[in-house]
Amino acid sequence: MDPLPFYTEPQESEVRTPELAEKYPFVMVTGRRSPALFHAEHRNIPWLRECDPDPIVEIHPDAAKKIGIGEGEWVAIVNDRGRIRRKAKVTPIVHPKVVSVPHGWWLPETEGREPNLYGIWDYNCNVLLNIGPGDVSGYGGAPYKTTLVGVEKLDATHKGGE
Repeated sequence: MDPLPFYTEPQESEVRTPELAEKYPFVMVTGRRSPALFHAEHRNIPWLRECDPDPIVEIHPDAAKKIGIGEGEWVAIVNDRGRIRRKAKVTPIVHPKVVSVPHGWWLPETEGREPNLYGIWDYNCNVLLNIGPGDVSGYGGAPYKTTLVGVEKLDATHKGGE
């Protein structure tokens, strides 16, 4: 490895995969942490869940308006690997081309036995990540901050928790 810092274009990006970026125009980042929860832990503790009750996606007001999404509406976050549901939090703190999807979501109030597994297949952003090998360094964490996704408004019959 080169001892000096270097940049490697992500496996999915406007530059490396422009056709994919056309289909999925947002970069999903999954690094935001909840001050009430620790990674995927404690969602089953009622008073902590009250602090952070819903699996959200943070989206810029301009991007939300373009898609027709309002505050608190349920959306699907999609790519070729899957689809998850989240509740929109419209906020200017994210870039218009970025959606912030807090990781580790599961719903302790739903069925825990297979195939449901507390809703992980419907809400956990890991469904959308490329779990293949990382770059030449061997580090595979890039998909947590560079995965391309689309966002679609859900109708009332496809809301969360159903």
